[in-house]
Amino acid sequence: MATLKPIDLSGLHDERLASSVRAQIAEACETNGFFQVINHGVPVELMDKLKEVGRKFFDLPKHEKLVYAGKPVLGAEGYGSRMVLTDSEPQFWREFVELHTLPLSERHYNYWPQQPAEFHETMEKYTAAVLDLAHRLLSVISENLGLKPTYLKEAMGETQQSTVFQCYPPCPEPGKTLGLPAHSDIGGITILMQEGDGLQVAAANDTWELVPNHPNAFVVNLADQIEIITNGRYKSANHRAIVNSDSTRRSYVTFYYPAKDQKIIPAPELVDAKVGPLYRELYYLEYLQALEAGRAKDKRLVQSFAINNPLVT
Repeated sequence: MATLKPIDLSGLHDERLASSVRAQIAEACETNGFFQVINHGVPVELMDKLKEVGRKFFDLPKHEKLVYAGKPVLGAEGYGSRMVLTDSEPQFWREFVELHTLPLSERHYNYWPQQPAEFHETMEKYTAAVLDLAHRLLSVISENLGLKPTYLKEAMGETQQSTVFQCYPPCPEPGKTLGLPAHSDIGGITILMQEGDGLQVAAANDTWELVPNHPNAFVVNLADQIEIITNGRYKSANHRAIVNSDSTRRSYVTFYYPAKDQKIIPAPELVDAKVGPLYRELYYLEYLQALEAGRAKDKRLVQSFAINNPLVT
């Protein structure tokens, strides 16, 4: 597995270091699609402010948070809470609020908390800054593949963005649940800021590796649509969140994903003429429908879109 030591993006602006930084990103993308970045251009003060408004929101009385409750369906906006202990299959132990931010027509302010008072302004500034980071990373990743800098951004169509605030309270029996069960992200690219350790990524021999909580770093992971577009060259990876009995962990996750009517196809430049594409063409809506239908209980969902190819695992 590639190291999860943070990659210093400031090196991209230094011709003596740029090739090394690009190589580190390429190695992470080829290995499991997970890496961390520092000196990424998002102001630390803005990161701290988002954490602050997140903590203040989760500290509100339950009845005040329920004002923003969303419907219990996939992709729904708003506040939710699910804490389940079980002796069988691991369930959930978290509360969260999910907000769509792009396109602007999908920004439903009735789900945006009014308290703390600075929530709206902070969210708008933060998501704009992280969007810029996502575009810069997609540019580097595209060029690493020998594609034009805008390829991956254009392949996903109109930018769709949502941010999820997640809170994992202390659990009395952490061995009986998970903050979030194992999954791979279904969209394009995910940028996560965490407070406290608890994020794990799948490693060799059915083991899990902890993603360390580095100050002022973002965790970046590629999602399933990037694996399809890169024809399996770059991977999405299963990951999960664990909980503990002593402390609260929070994370702030921003997702970038295609529009529902966007056609996703492997980049022709990355398809071996002798082997052919590893994945079939699809519309992103079809992928969402497959997720809702539970088509991938025992494997990654992206595998169900493979063209009967043993190279896809």
